[in-house]
Amino acid sequence: MKKLILVLAVAVGLVTVSCNIQERIVFNENMGGSYETGFDLSQILEATGSMGASGSGVASKKMDTLIRFNDVLVKYKDSIATLPKEKQAALQKMKNMTMRMQMDEDKNIFTLNIGKEFKNFSDIEFISYEMDEMMNLAKENTAGGQAAGPGGDMLKTDKVRYFFENNTFKRVDEKLVDLKDGEEKLEVEEEVTEEDMMMKGMMGEFEDMLAESKMTLEYVFPKKVKSVSMEGATISPDGKTVTFQVDLKTLMDNKKFLENFEVVLED
Repeated sequence: MKKLILVLAVAVGLVTVSCNIQERIVFNENMGGSYETGFDLSQILEATGSMGASGSGVASKKMDTLIRFNDVLVKYKDSIATLPKEKQAALQKMKNMTMRMQMDEDKNIFTLNIGKEFKNFSDIEFISYEMDEMMNLAKENTAGGQAAGPGGDMLKTDKVRYFFENNTFKRVDEKLVDLKDGEEKLEVEEEVTEEDMMMKGMMGEFEDMLAESKMTLEYVFPKKVKSVSMEGATISPDGKTVTFQVDLKTLMDNKKFLENFEVVLED
């Protein structure tokens, strides 16, 4: 189980360097549906491969692994039962999640897809927390993980939260949300940390790659879309699908760029 969680952490941690990211949610009439986040890390594999020694005699790696977390929870139920209650609860929230990792070093292919089928909108409201919990468990179950230093915090996923109320869907950067007495309050606190400085230095070396890497958001609704908050977002001919794309360099340069993505549906 430790190895499984570590593989997840390393793969998603690499997303902080450079890749193409796609987030897709398909909603049904009851606002249940399917969620998927896909990471194309092929550029990283190609870059790291070019730095390796050619003709080393080491066999190239190929992998096509599908993990169903329902199966994991059953297989390791005895081990999970020994964990603290809060850890058990965190793992149970990963039910219905799947992860598929594909790698082919010869073809420079490296992809990671995490998905979840959900019955109610509330099941995905905090899904970024569930993904981040995988990273936390990995660090705790890896030798030296507790003393990884500032770099250990790179094994995190962005905290985003989803809302749906009054025919309005929102994707909000959780760092900017403060819920108090049932009211939504957005607060921006710009604080440069040691981790920020380290990441800025790393990103400078990958600037061209970041400019070519994209994040694509795609949301499919059961009703027609009335309006979208983000300039440049497109609506499909049938009026029910919203697509938005932005390069990762823009997101790194302006952390507030995707602080609030809002889609209003027709009545």
